[in-house]
Amino acid sequence: MQLEKFEKIKNKLEVLKIESNYYSLNKVLHYFSYLGNIFLVYFGYFFIKSIIDTLPHLFPYQETFLSVFIALFLIGYELTKRFVLEQFTVNIIQVRRLTSSVVIGCIASLLLITGSFYLSINGAHRLVDNTSSITNNIENITNLKLDSIASYYDKEIEYYRKQPIINRQDRRYTDSIVAKLQIEKDEKLNKTEVKVKNKSETTVEKNKENDTAFVFMTFFLEFIIILGVAFNSYYLVESYRETKKLLETPKYKKMQINLLLLGLYYQNGKKTIGNPCMSVVKLISLCKNQNIDCTQSDVKDFVVYCLELDIIKDNKNKTKQFNVEYDEAKKIIKKDIIL
Repeated sequence: MQLEKFEKIKNKLEVLKIESNYYSLNKVLHYFSYLGNIFLVYFGYFFIKSIIDTLPHLFPYQETFLSVFIALFLIGYELTKRFVLEQFTVNIIQVRRLTSSVVIGCIASLLLITGSFYLSINGAHRLVDNTSSITNNIENITNLKLDSIASYYDKEIEYYRKQPIINRQDRRYTDSIVAKLQIEKDEKLNKTEVKVKNKSETTVEKNKENDTAFVFMTFFLEFIIILGVAFNSYYLVESYRETKKLLETPKYKKMQINLLLLGLYYQNGKKTIGNPCMSVVKLISLCKNQNIDCTQSDVKDFVVYCLELDIIKDNKNKTKQFNVEYDEAKKIIKKDIIL
């Protein structure tokens, strides 16, 4: 196995398991959760807007003002929900037992989620529910058809009733024609009404299907938000614990000291390749002046360590000079610590 590949695998599996393995997943869930918030704001807007529209006109630009107010209110509501969920999950991960703060956080989260779900479901229903408009259109068209059918047969019946009747046979003939026309009229009217009824029922069923679909969609959006916020909280807490545990090891404490000494050695990047290095005595004195918690042995070990990593090199006149730039030296030390 190549050394560079080994370093990456070691960092992923041993050094920073949570941060390395779940970084991409955390980002995807985090951004998807915000997408869920956007859709919930969009759905909730239609519900509140439909209620506000019933208010009487009280001041100029009322509709624009209230629309902006609704949007800001829902955005604030969703951000508050995210904040409460985040604090609740962080509290659970840190405490890992039932406390009063956990119970309060659970109740607050459930109330906010329930309110968001209610607003979104009703808003989605208002958005897709066009049953009344479709029904009214169907009824208007149907009434025109019914009036047309009734008008046609009424004229025909009236025509035969006005025919002169000479004897009983003529009356029977006229009555039979009128009765037949009346039956045809009733049948056509009934067929038209049944057709309208079936069409209306089909429309209602389709809207019910839309409502069901939006219920599942809203539930999924809420789930994505909860999952994204909760996982992000878990990722942050566990990454912090992982890094804290890592930095408490002697190996990484040594790295921190070396990086501090490197900053003094390079004068925070002022020194460059070919510049002479300060003496060990001067570096020890500088550490005391800067109140850096290290011993003389640490400083001497650091200089030897820089020689071993070719960060500095010896000159012919037995002095030392910098062999790499400051930023490159920091990378070398961090990379060597991983190994």
